[in-house]
Amino acid sequence: MSIEIVPCSPAIAAEIRGVDVSKGVTDAEFATIIEAWHRYQVILLRNQSLPTEEQQVAFARRFGELAEVHVPEYQGNHPAVMYIGNLKEKGKSEGALPLGEMEFHIDQCYQQRPAKGTMLYAIEIPSAGGETVFANGYMAYERLPDSVKSRIEGLRATHVYDYGGKGTDRKNMVSIEDGISQAHPIARTHPATGRKSLFVNKLMTHSIEGLDSDESETLLNVMFETISQPELSYVHEWQVGDLLLWDNRCTLHARRDFDPAERRWLRRVTVLGEVPE
Repeated sequence: MSIEIVPCSPAIAAEIRGVDVSKGVTDAEFATIIEAWHRYQVILLRNQSLPTEEQQVAFARRFGELAEVHVPEYQGNHPAVMYIGNLKEKGKSEGALPLGEMEFHIDQCYQQRPAKGTMLYAIEIPSAGGETVFANGYMAYERLPDSVKSRIEGLRATHVYDYGGKGTDRKNMVSIEDGISQAHPIARTHPATGRKSLFVNKLMTHSIEGLDSDESETLLNVMFETISQPELSYVHEWQVGDLLLWDNRCTLHARRDFDPAERRWLRRVTVLGEVPE
């Protein structure tokens, strides 16, 4: 069966058909996959059967060096595997980020080397809700007013996060002093495509370096509103067996709420990225 690539929306994401990851991926198949990933930013492979962590790890490793999980209690048997969801053992959550809505964010933007890519595999999915919304960072940058593009040229934004915190929205953001923080260029150049992408997000971007708080927040809000425009996004409705990989260097993602009484369980592997430029 030949590989077929089907766009999921006009803005971002494509489904790749004709690939069975459990049987291994040839070099020719992977060349097609990586080309699609760079073009569409988010790639989806449905109906995958990956019962073991190592199967997912082996595929993720084709995309680059894997990042180890920072929170041991959410780690799987492999150091690069994390579980996301609300399964409980003796009343305690066994997965990271178990419940609720999450605003747009960029994985590990608060690290010196943010994630290059994030790969999620769906094991259990609620009957409704819990969708992941992806936004195109290239288009968000291109849609900014020229005056904003000029103002942010060469500027950096500081991102902050607290692994022990519960914040899933901006009003609960931890302070720079109390969290893990790192500054990166606001307009990031993708090392493979050469295109500029907006590298700020509502959940974790604290402020813009060198600007007073009012101007920083005003500029950030313009960018946040641009990112949230529906025509820049794709809403992914999860199915069991979905394997989804997004390019963290040029996309943002958010999670919609779901019934906490229903089980949601996904396996995550993260590909380590480079220092943004």
